[in-house]
Amino acid sequence: AEKYKTQHLPTLAKSQDRERHINWWDERLGRLRLSNLRPETINEHLQALASEVLPDGKTRAASTIRHYRIAIAHLLTTARKWGWIAAPQTDRIESVKVDNERKRYLNDEELPRLLDAVKGHADLNLLVLLALGTGARAGELLSLTWPQVDMRRRQILLTKTKNGDMRTLPIPAQALPLLAARVRRLDTSLVFPSRKDPLKPIVLRRAWLEALRTAGIDNFKGHDLRHSAASYLVQGGASLLAVAELLGHRDLKITRRYSHLAPQHLRDVASKLDEKLGGAR
Repeated sequence: AEKYKTQHLPTLAKSQDRERHINWWDERLGRLRLSNLRPETINEHLQALASEVLPDGKTRAASTIRHYRIAIAHLLTTARKWGWIAAPQTDRIESVKVDNERKRYLNDEELPRLLDAVKGHADLNLLVLLALGTGARAGELLSLTWPQVDMRRRQILLTKTKNGDMRTLPIPAQALPLLAARVRRLDTSLVFPSRKDPLKPIVLRRAWLEALRTAGIDNFKGHDLRHSAASYLVQGGASLLAVAELLGHRDLKITRRYSHLAPQHLRDVASKLDEKLGGAR
């Protein structure tokens, strides 16, 4: 674990998260020799992690459990590359199913209240508009640099994404003038630089929570802006394939979580079948 953290963590975009996961495994399995570490033992710890009830009465999200699984699997794969073990048997590390997937999005009353609440904070206002207008993750937007922004073509090229695939996003009309008027600093290429350390992205957690309180919105997280964007697209008649491409979903199963929001769109599609059948008689 120590060698992994020294040699591999510096190559990761979110090294702090991976370090936290590795430390968690080290605390629980560090007493074992690699040769004695069995997949069954790892599976037991993953299941316990998924079943643990947190202080807020909830359990961990499926994506969180998956990150812990990825961390231990890659740790063992790396150990094999070093010649420390012959076969890590990572294919026997099971994926724990957790049924707590969030489908929270801003309704028609909450959306204008949030947009009004963020207007007074330039950074948060732009970030929210970009998130709602593109479906991009907060991390993808906060790591955005000016060379990735093409004002002439009105598009953004995301290079640091969760799945590693680059994708191009259209700049929302509401965000375009805010980007154009934004002052570009000479000491950093970041669009959202921190005031304390311009080489790092700004931290907006306090401003975000204050905006939610002002807007009177409960049980809403930053990532739910992405859910909101996807929901609006599906409700507007966009195909699930188009939504998946915009959001960067490799697996269409992830996008299908929004399919229940498009009953009218599906009825319109079905009506075309009726027309076809009727015209054939």
